[in-house]
Amino acid sequence: MRVMRNNYCDLATTVLTAASQSADLPVANIVHPHRTKVYRTLNTIANEYIRFDLGSAMAVQCVILLDHTLTASDTTIKLQGGATEGATTVDAVIVFNAGTMVLFLPSPQTYRYWQIIFTKSASGETRDIGRVYLGPFDEYALAPAQPDGLTITPVDLSNTSRALGGQSYSEIKGQYDEIGMEFPGAVSETQTGQMIALAAACGTHTPFFISIDQTNKPYDWLYYCKAKKLTARKVKLKNGATILWDASLEVDEQL
Repeated sequence: MRVMRNNYCDLATTVLTAASQSADLPVANIVHPHRTKVYRTLNTIANEYIRFDLGSAMAVQCVILLDHTLTASDTTIKLQGGATEGATTVDAVIVFNAGTMVLFLPSPQTYRYWQIIFTKSASGETRDIGRVYLGPFDEYALAPAQPDGLTITPVDLSNTSRALGGQSYSEIKGQYDEIGMEFPGAVSETQTGQMIALAAACGTHTPFFISIDQTNKPYDWLYYCKAKKLTARKVKLKNGATILWDASLEVDEQL
């Protein structure tokens, strides 16, 4: 399981630029916590980029694109990085997916300048990209316990009422998932420290990304979320210096 909580896009030192951007939907929207506040290209060029000047060299191992409108006909979708602006020391393909797109690099790559590039199928079209993550990830050795350690509960925000005559009518709103993860009795001190760091950095106020099974469910179980609450940790076993914990995570998907 992987947790992405240190988003370099959000740093005060990060400078964003784009090949083209709508005046109403600028590239700065990719750092807005509401994923539906998107960045939009113009319809004047085919080769697009979003560039990140991080201010200093930083280790990157993951990029995530939410709520994009790229198509299977678009080409050259990549993450690139290097010591100078536009450099391609790192030149990694982001595999197209109609929903969320994610790329995990095999090892951290430490550079100041990064860019996401793509070539639209036609220059006269626009493309949208919502929230973007660029940064490292924490690898949790233990995923939610099987067979019942993972619970995904859909929540519908729609309001349904009845008229005096008994007919029902609804105000349709968004839906999101509540995700519960249980790690009973086997969480190491290392993973407990990672979970403590997550709580300290994000609390219940700052969104982060979590990939519950990046190998088998790289998109379906990748969530942009906030902690629903900060959960307790309980010592399950102490044998000398060895300590194992009961622990859990409860998060709400963000829209």
